[in-house]
This record gives sequence, C-alpha cells and structure tokens, in this order.
Amino acid sequence: MPSITRLSPADHRRVPWKNGGGVTTELAVEPIDGPPDGQGEGGQGRFLWRVSIADVVEPGPFSAFSGYDRLIAVVEGDGMRLSVDGAPPVERRRMEPAFAFPGEAPVWCEPTAGPIRDVNLMLDRASATGNLTLLAGGSHWAAGRAAGDALLVHALAGTLTVTPDGGEALPVPEGHSLLLRAAAALVDVPAGAEGVCAEVWRRRS
Repeated sequence: MPSITRLSPADHRRVPWKNGGGVTTELAVEPIDGPPDGQGEGGQGRFLWRVSIADVVEPGPFSAFSGYDRLIAVVEGDGMRLSVDGAPPVERRRMEPAFAFPGEAPVWCEPTAGPIRDVNLMLDRASATGNLTLLAGGSHWAAGRAAGDALLVHALAGTLTVTPDGGEALPVPEGHSLLLRAAAALVDVPAGAEGVCAEVWRRRS
C-alpha cells in the first residue's frame, strides 16, 4: 500500500561514526529484521537502507560497512577527494553527481578546501539497490515506486514541492524530508532551492 511520511529535524538522530571520527545525522533508516550484528553506527544492527548527512572537517578514514553499497555527494563546502582501496583519488565538488563505492573498501577522505557536508545513501547489497540524485533550483524530477520500494526527498535549501501521483502537492521545507513508499511522485525545485532524492529498490527473487 502506498504511504507518505513527513520527517522533520526533530525526527533526525545523531549517531557517532563507527570509527569514532565524527557524527552522522540520520535522515531516515529502514532496519532489517533480526538481532543487531554490529554493522550499524551508534549500536544499531544491520539496516536495509539509510540516508544520512555528515560533516567532514579534516582528512580521515571512512568507517567500514561490510556488505553495503554506498553513494556519497557533497552538499556544502568546496569538495572532497576520495581514495578508495588504493585506486587513484576521485574528486567530487559541491552538487556534483554522487560517487558509488563498496562499503567494506578502505577509504581515505580529504576535503579540498575546508570543511564539507556530504549526504550518504547506504544499501544492503544483498537486499536492495538504489540511486542518489541532487536537484538544483529550477528543476523537475519524476519517479515511480513499486510495492516495497522507497523514495526519500530532502530539502537542502528553500522549499520543495512533492506531488504524489493522484494526490495533492505537499511542501517540504528546508531541513525536512518526505518518505514515500510504493508511490510515484513529481518533485519541483524552485529557483534558489536545492534538494536530494534517494531512491531504493528492493531486490526481487
């Protein structure tokens, strides 16, 4: 059944990084049934997917998440340089397309010119796949969801408008999110606003 959930900053949860190097703000997370196995941050167990925002103020390693796929993008600051498992460094600037890498790979992150803020989508590799899209002002974006799939729309700046298929337009103020399950939607990003959309598709046997 389609469902829509509003999420405000009061619903966010700040949790320490697994490696102790900082703090992550969880925008939304969907646990996997079963006892905790230590894979999550802040003492939680494994999750199907998670969308979070983190501040990186100095160079350092990323926490390891075995069995997860990760997508990351810079939403504040100049940019960052990522060295993944010995490969040549990759740079990502603010609002550039997300970079994907395996969660278990050793990663060294270095801000290119001062502190940054990034958004992360993490997906349990065995159970889900997904995409992370940054939306600049003056854009429109449409997505359709099937049963078991999820779409999270988060307003980075200004107010976005999300119109579910067959429903009324819903405002998403800055710092707030809208979580849609099994529902198609159109996202309008007015001039001067910015947003991020995380799509999650369950793997089906």
